[in-house]
Amino acid sequence: MTQDRQGQVITFYSFKGGTGRTMALANVAWILASAGKKVLVADWDLESPGLHRFFHPFMNPDLFEDQGGIINLIREYEDQSARHDQSRPANWHEELAQVRRHAFPLTATFPGGGELHFLSAGRQNQDYRTSVGALDWDTFLEHRDGALFFKALRASMRSEFDYTLIDSRTGLSDFADICTIHLPDLLVDCFTFSEQGIDGAAQVARRVLTTYSTRNIRVFPVPMRVDQAEKEKVDAGRALAIQRFGATPEHLAEEDRQLYWAAVEVPYSAFYAFEETLATFGDRPGAPTSLLASYERLTSYLTNGVVTRMQPMDEGTRTGGLARFERRLMALEEEVVLRYAPRDQVWAEWIEQILRHAGLRVFDPQRHPGSRSSRRPGR
Repeated sequence: MTQDRQGQVITFYSFKGGTGRTMALANVAWILASAGKKVLVADWDLESPGLHRFFHPFMNPDLFEDQGGIINLIREYEDQSARHDQSRPANWHEELAQVRRHAFPLTATFPGGGELHFLSAGRQNQDYRTSVGALDWDTFLEHRDGALFFKALRASMRSEFDYTLIDSRTGLSDFADICTIHLPDLLVDCFTFSEQGIDGAAQVARRVLTTYSTRNIRVFPVPMRVDQAEKEKVDAGRALAIQRFGATPEHLAEEDRQLYWAAVEVPYSAFYAFEETLATFGDRPGAPTSLLASYERLTSYLTNGVVTRMQPMDEGTRTGGLARFERRLMALEEEVVLRYAPRDQVWAEWIEQILRHAGLRVFDPQRHPGSRSSRRPGR
């Protein structure tokens, strides 16, 4: 029987793209797992999934490619709900909403028994885009009792994990509402100090806190990509954001709210503009102006002080982990040619898969004669 952890579901949302929302989620998840927590991250940006890129050094590539995800959970429930089977039990939908059916653990090892699990947007094959595009949300919610499914999905997340972090899609839509209204206990409302970014984020916060006040969702506005090189513009943007968000976060007293706004800003760092790298590896711990420090402060607020910092990592582990994120260029025509005796074909196929997952081009003249120019990594 699964232990009921009575966990929390936290959605990371941004009205506009390019805020650093996904990176913030990935780092908060790593900090939580390093504190011994059992954590699930879920990529709900179905149209543009990318959360996996922050964890790829710690993923089994076969699991990521073959395992189902959110769209598969939704489609499987939709298929079963359309059958109207009168003989099935009243709670038939609960098993279909179990996140463990498609979530898988990362290969990283965390202190204190911490775990980090990944739930992808869906199985990345030729049918994925068609499956996402063909989903009619109005039909799903109104005629397939989609709210019942999402209630069971939320219950599964809370029961099986201490923290579930959802990477939401951007903008205003019924699909975004699932992540910002139906699923979370906490909403991290990410934005930059642009006029559109502030207004869009504040609009969503007001809607969650007023129209859906019975959900008691705690909203945490978080300014991101703050470039202190433009201090006057930053000060003006901060003042406007505080004004537009009003008394948010509402659960904090006025004095604490002022401290909150000063603490949670995520600075801009050019180092992270080129590769999807975790600041838990890229930043040295203890630097108060680093991205890591800002994510630690945000984590402290989200957990009400239960987790305040990432557990120490020795320097060799940190630099070794950082190296796994570094982009390595390879000449387009560079490839490995496999030559082997017929009796060793099984071993050759195994070696070929290992090399392809490492990003190498592989040519097997015995299995694919005449197709050398068409073979590409990962295909």
